[in-house]
Amino acid sequence: MVVISLGGSLLYDDKGAVNRGYLKRIAPLLKGSAIVVGGGSLARRYAERARAKTHSEFWADRAAIKATRENARLVARACGGKYCKTFDAALAVWRRGGTPVMGGMIEGLTTDADAVLLAECLGEKRLVNASKVAGIYDRDPSKKGAKMFKKMTHAQLAAFAARFDERKARTNFPFDLVACKLAARSKIRVDFVDGRNPSRLRSVLAGRAAGGTVVEY
Repeated sequence: MVVISLGGSLLYDDKGAVNRGYLKRIAPLLKGSAIVVGGGSLARRYAERARAKTHSEFWADRAAIKATRENARLVARACGGKYCKTFDAALAVWRRGGTPVMGGMIEGLTTDADAVLLAECLGEKRLVNASKVAGIYDRDPSKKGAKMFKKMTHAQLAAFAARFDERKARTNFPFDLVACKLAARSKIRVDFVDGRNPSRLRSVLAGRAAGGTVVEY
C-alpha cells in the first residue's frame, strides 16, 4: 500500500467549486491506498474567517482542519473508501483491505505531517505527495529560471522546508518541516508529483518515474 498526501487544491476548480470531473478520473487510482486529504481553497476560506474573528492561529488551524475533513469525506465517497477520524480507525480499515481516508488531525500540524504519521502507523515506507506543483524547486516555481530537483535527501528537503515553514494555516510551502523530520526518522521515501495529471499520478503510484522529485534517505 502507498500512502497519499492529496492536496486539497486539486479538488476545486478556479471558481472554488468541487471539480467532480477530476474526482471521477482519479478515484480508481486511489483505491487500495491510504489517503490524507488537504484543505485547498475551502480551508483557506475557513482559516481566514476564523483568523479575522479570533485573531488566533489555533482557531484558524481548527477551522482549516474542519475543511480537510469535509474534503476527506468527499474523496472517500468518490473512491469507495472509508472516512476515518483517527489513526487507529485507519489502521483497522487498512488491515481489512480497505481504503482509509483521513483529513487533518491536530492543530499545528499540516496534512503532510499527518500523512507521514499515517505511513508510520501502517508501517509503510513510501508516501506520494500529489499537488498542483510537479516537485520541489529551488525557488517559487512561477519565477523565471526556477529549477526542479529530481532527487533529494531528507536532510536537503528539511533544510529547504525550513525556509518556508511559517506554522500558519494555509501558508504555502512544498512540504512542512515537521513532515520532513518525521519522514527522515522512519526513512520513508517521498515522491512528489503533479496530481493534476492522472497519468503521472498512476505512474508514480505504480513506482515508476513521473517527472517529479524523489526524496530518499
